[in-house]
Amino acid sequence: MRGRSMVRLQQIRLFLSILAVATLVVAMDVMIMPILSNLYHLASATAVLAYDFSIMLVAGLAGLLLARRIDCPVWWRQGRGPSPSHRADYVIVLLGLCIVILNALNNIVNIEQARQIAPWMALLTPETAIALSFRAALNEETIFRLFLFSLVAWIAMRLVGSRRVSLVLGALVSALVFGLIHGVGFVLAFSFGLAFAYMYFRRGLLAVMTVHFLANAIPFVVVSAMV
Repeated sequence: MRGRSMVRLQQIRLFLSILAVATLVVAMDVMIMPILSNLYHLASATAVLAYDFSIMLVAGLAGLLLARRIDCPVWWRQGRGPSPSHRADYVIVLLGLCIVILNALNNIVNIEQARQIAPWMALLTPETAIALSFRAALNEETIFRLFLFSLVAWIAMRLVGSRRVSLVLGALVSALVFGLIHGVGFVLAFSFGLAFAYMYFRRGLLAVMTVHFLANAIPFVVVSAMV
């Protein structure tokens, strides 16, 4: 009985954490509504907030169920041994630094091209740059890593039976879709997506969201100061 109570309590906590993420995304939406109105083609603020909250809640809850079925973490995975744990941490730190530096350099060096492709960048302030980066980290990692990566890996596991192949397919498909939504930055975004999938599988959403946030926040804040 106690074991069941602990499992149920953990499930409630995970549900509440997804609800909190969806709420935080909506809070960030409110802060950057002029930018979102541009991106969502002048949709009403209420429609934008309802859409984002619904997508986050559905993707998050589905991701919770799928991640458990393929033994993937949600927020954090503890190391299973000192040596493998340390190696994974070193790789994640190295990948994180590379992503942050490359994305910052790419956005700052190509700022004029970025402004032409994304006119909304002219609306950035340091505050909205941070809010936009925080929203992207929560939103995209929940959708592409927790949900899409887990979904593809779960389907592949049922079809091919190999866990390793399934995880690779999940990483590839989630990175591919992640790259496609970033348009002309496909190659870089696809590469980042693969790294994000590795970080998520090894350590969970907290690790990958932190790197994603820094990779966007640093260049966006610099760009906002240059606008």
